[in-house]
Amino acid sequence: MALHALDAIDDALTATRRFRPRGLFEWIWVTVVAALVATPGISIPTGGTGGGGVTPEQRSALEEALPATLPEWVPLVVAALGVVWLGFVVLGALLEFPFLRWLRDGKRTTIEEIAAHWRQALGLAAFRVALSLVGFAALGALVATATGPTPTPTDYLFALSEYGIVLALVGIPTSIVAAFTTAFVVPTMVLTERGVLGGWRRFWSTLTAAPKQFLAYAVGVALLATVGGILVSIAAVVGFLAAAIVGGLVGLAVAATAVGVSGVVVALAVGILGAILVGAVVYAVLQVFLRYYALLVLGAVDADLDFLSDRRSTLDGADAEAAAPSE
Repeated sequence: MALHALDAIDDALTATRRFRPRGLFEWIWVTVVAALVATPGISIPTGGTGGGGVTPEQRSALEEALPATLPEWVPLVVAALGVVWLGFVVLGALLEFPFLRWLRDGKRTTIEEIAAHWRQALGLAAFRVALSLVGFAALGALVATATGPTPTPTDYLFALSEYGIVLALVGIPTSIVAAFTTAFVVPTMVLTERGVLGGWRRFWSTLTAAPKQFLAYAVGVALLATVGGILVSIAAVVGFLAAAIVGGLVGLAVAATAVGVSGVVVALAVGILGAILVGAVVYAVLQVFLRYYALLVLGAVDADLDFLSDRRSTLDGADAEAAAPSE
């Protein structure tokens, strides 16, 4: 039995190259949307460093450096960050549907797709929040058992360090569910006009009918996402260095005018901007590739859930043309 997770890699690369953004505005749109939507990649847990290597002297020094109790403003900051996070979750869920539409036929119909699928998007956002709360609950339970009734900030830090590996292992199932929801359930929701739970019920029959295919996909996408993340980091470093060189030249010119601005500051600012821009563009390409990869696997396993039927035929036609003997 052929593994579609292996066969789909070349087609995903071809689709990413052939159906890449065209023009500056489309590149900007895809880069921004790809940064906001969820990734179908599965992260490989590395665990924590563990707190067993810390000496009592080091712990005492850390306890002296940190306050005995959390400042009153900490809960307010946490609440504010939570509100911002919720906003990004909702926005990312809303943009899933325009992003899928662009992947399928190259059309940027942002407002139309959001208007057509906002109920599904809100359900998707609620599902993602609930899934995240499972991880937070596991984290809170572990920290509570390790810190006791009157914990200090130092106790929290050491508890998180001590249970790093356990937390990573707990995060594996939730990470897989989140990734499969993004990769397979969202397009199923679009094709079958269902909510997120209905989409999961429909996709579940496909998953249980071909578990080896999706196990191979899970391994493949984890490796591809890891390699892609490394490439994004390398691209960001290259972007920083290239932009910093240009910024350094500009900084020298600015410093020569005696306006009180250091050339080093200008070089660093331009370098950071270059790293962000280059890293964001490469990350967007990675997101497009991973999405095509997931959609091609899904369509190969279940023809009724083939979200890319038109583009798949184009890719198949290109493969057949390339394989045909020349006269």
